Amino acid sequence: MTRIALAATGDPLAADTWSGIPLGAARGLREHGASVSGVDATPPRGVREAVLGVSALRTRSRVDAWYTPEGFRLRSLVVRRRLAAVDGVVLMGAEFGLPAGTRYVTLSDLTLVQARATHPVFSRLSAGVFDAFDRRQRDVYARAVACCTASHWTAASLVEDYGLPAEKVHVVGLGPNHEPRPAGSPAADASPRFLFVGREWERKRGPLVLSAFARLREEAPEARLDVVGGHPPLDAPGVAGHGPLRLDRPDEAARASALFGEATCFVMPSEVEPFGLVYIEAALAGVPSIATSVGGTGTIVAEGTGLLVPPGDEAALLAAMRTLADPAVARRMGEAARQRARLFAWERVGARLLRALGLPGGVGAEYL
Repeated sequence: MTRIALAATGDPLAADTWSGIPLGAARGLREHGASVSGVDATPPRGVREAVLGVSALRTRSRVDAWYTPEGFRLRSLVVRRRLAAVDGVVLMGAEFGLPAGTRYVTLSDLTLVQARATHPVFSRLSAGVFDAFDRRQRDVYARAVACCTASHWTAASLVEDYGLPAEKVHVVGLGPNHEPRPAGSPAADASPRFLFVGREWERKRGPLVLSAFARLREEAPEARLDVVGGHPPLDAPGVAGHGPLRLDRPDEAARASALFGEATCFVMPSEVEPFGLVYIEAALAGVPSIATSVGGTGTIVAEGTGLLVPPGDEAALLAAMRTLADPAVARRMGEAARQRARLFAWERVGARLLRALGLPGGVGAEYL
């Protein structure tokens, strides 16, 4: 039996680590008969806090502290001590190194270069800490047998920003955390029903969605908008707020599934979206998406399965919502999205990872 370890900062087999991505990868790998274990690079709390405290004093920044050479070396040491004998490792990101001689691939949804350019936390990294961490990540990528990415956006960064050979970089995609079932094809005269799901209200551009929807409703008063996530109190015509819905609670997961089933269009034009598992979940329900044009969403929301809009552009968002308020267009794009969603099953992701590692189970698997 092929032995695979998933290595991450945090328990890779816990549902809340890396948005559940390593846990999904473990499921996909097991579909091909692999034995999967998790390796947590998180140092013991006392040691971690001591190193962070010293680093913060030196750098005068808690943001910088996690990415200093000391932090990188500490996480690498923890993994070295916890990693058992395996045939291959899937390393989530590149926040630490693995022992010499380890056969591994990296799996990333964005690079440090991309994060610094687009993410509100990483953009605060000082030049010195960024440069030092960047050098260590380049070494991690160089020693990997392959570098796997969720999207073509991140794959392009590894080639263009990090100078990796294109043949070493593979787009494997990611799978969903939640698999709502299609509710059936909407009626020909179905009223537009938009769905927004996002924990980070401002970063996911929730206020912009509300503003564009209010304008749309002047033209289509029958339109409705359901909002799920960390939203403020909502009191606007046609808008219903549902608050956060936790997928580990059966009743709330069922409610989320019902909302996807009732929707005719999913809309989340985030400031930036490295990938966006929720777009896959919408597609599984046969629902087209309006997504941000910044990030890796184009790998999921391909032409004909939805629309991409620049973040912050209300006119473009309103135009996209008008287009997908047409039931015939929504049905056509929703069916195309449902067909494309098959590419993102965890079983297929697992096969692509095994292929990248050069291990049994990946034969015939096609990269995206």
